Amino acid sequence: MPSNVTSDAYLFAKKSYDILVVGGGTAGLALASRLSETPELYIGVLEAGQDLSADPFVKSAGGWLTTAYGPAYNWGLETLPQTAAAGQKMSVPRGKLIGGCSAMNAMMWTRASKPEYDALVTMGNPGWSFDDLVPYFKKSQSHTPQDNKILPGTATVTAYEGLEGPVKTSYNTWYSSLINPFIKSLAELSFKVNANPNGGDLTGLINCQRAVDIATGTRQHSGVTYLDRATERPNISVLVGAYATKILFSNNTEELVATGVEIDVDGVKYVVNANKEVILSAGAYKTPQLLELSGIGKESILKKYGIIPRVDLPVGENYQDHLMVNMNFGLTSDAQSALNVIPVTSDAKPEPGKDAQSTVTGGPFLFTTLKAATSCEQHAALLNLLDSYLASQTLTPLERVQFQIQRQWLASPDSTVAEVEVMFANLPGAAGLPLPDGQMTAWLPGAHLHPVSRGSVHIASSDPLASPAIDPKYLSRDYDLHALTHVVRFIQKITKTGPLACQISGSLVPPADAETDEQLRTYIKSNIATVFHPIGTAAMAPREIGGVVDPSLRVYGTKNLRVVDASVIPLQLGATPMSTVYAIAEKAADIIMAAL
Repeated sequence: MPSNVTSDAYLFAKKSYDILVVGGGTAGLALASRLSETPELYIGVLEAGQDLSADPFVKSAGGWLTTAYGPAYNWGLETLPQTAAAGQKMSVPRGKLIGGCSAMNAMMWTRASKPEYDALVTMGNPGWSFDDLVPYFKKSQSHTPQDNKILPGTATVTAYEGLEGPVKTSYNTWYSSLINPFIKSLAELSFKVNANPNGGDLTGLINCQRAVDIATGTRQHSGVTYLDRATERPNISVLVGAYATKILFSNNTEELVATGVEIDVDGVKYVVNANKEVILSAGAYKTPQLLELSGIGKESILKKYGIIPRVDLPVGENYQDHLMVNMNFGLTSDAQSALNVIPVTSDAKPEPGKDAQSTVTGGPFLFTTLKAATSCEQHAALLNLLDSYLASQTLTPLERVQFQIQRQWLASPDSTVAEVEVMFANLPGAAGLPLPDGQMTAWLPGAHLHPVSRGSVHIASSDPLASPAIDPKYLSRDYDLHALTHVVRFIQKITKTGPLACQISGSLVPPADAETDEQLRTYIKSNIATVFHPIGTAAMAPREIGGVVDPSLRVYGTKNLRVVDASVIPLQLGATPMSTVYAIAEKAADIIMAAL
């Protein structure tokens, strides 16, 4: 355990902190580390989990399937039964350890397209455009270019990538032998290689970067990157095993002034004081829960659980997540016998625990638009569905702005906004799942990146140690079900095209007899999955349209309480969120320093 990480709550609480950060995860540690670069500021971080950075599953790039679902690493949260998704209750893993989700996720490092960040400005958040954020993306990253024969464009670092940031990123060095047929089949369908996916246009076939140190094959999470850089600084301390139960306020001014945080450590309550700011970086599930427990949220919900309302805000609303359908295809006997891994360079050697087991992390993925993945008739039908929602009087003001933006993206003939993702695993062990007879299957899951269903995260009890009620309302709007059906059809088309068609014997999941759209929709409802990218539950937007925080990330109605995590992202991004969360933390550090 680093010298600035402690489990001694008594000594931690006796110290005086200028800034208190709740959550030692992706954003929290990045922010705390940057703030601690100012020696006169004393930074305290509260983390409910432990420091498991030495755990082999956390360290290894190939250990993410264990960390993502293992009870030792996450909160063990699940959704309420999803009415429109066959009543399923779904696991929604969130990191409960030093590093948070960056210490237990699949390490994918992607950046959304320029219009998606520019939409933040359209929604009333000046200073958050793509161009505004590029310096912060670069500040967090230290990318290692790699010449390889899988996809071109990886041998150089573009002007949009960082070289000196804390988080090392790289590419895989081994890939499934099925990758080349996949790439060639996409080329026959006119999908081009994108050698600069971080430059403002993610669409196309990309070689996905990953937060992995290529020299050691180890995961790069915020604990071993940002926090390690601050280890020798005497002005930053991290308390592990600390459950934040309530934000404490002074009522001496018109705006609430946060004075500290009440915590529970092994059943004993402590108060940790903050002289200047309290920052919530507890994530899209725990941040709204803590706000509501502290009296900030919808009055009807707070009063239901006996909590005195302090600020009436739509906390916990606007929940969004990426939706995914798993698809598995049988391989021909020739493909089975030839299944292998191929190196990207002649001297590459597979090393278990490095990239030889890193499965879907990194590799050729396709990001594209719904227009490119559908027929003219299907695309027109999706536009009509969005128009019907916009004509409705039941939309919230925030939803109306969001849907107008999403319709513009969908309608644009030259859109660069990724609405569909097709993944392809890197190794036979992940590219296929073992069948009873030991055969393998090709795995090509598809994701719907800009759903229109909106859910919520709210307290279900006044008990701060209880889990919140997570209701994503998956598929509650037909648009999402129709879009996912088109994604399934699109992937089926890919597997029947060019060289890949010679490798595929048929569809296993969905079952081959699910031929009609109605049959596919029935399958999707029962088998929909999430990609675990929740956002939006403390949305950055004007208060009058449903925002919870302003462009400086300050909670409305408070003077010194901010939110710095994925919950502030008001509209889902067509990319994995980790690199954006780091950029938010980097920008937040500058915002906070300018305000002090």
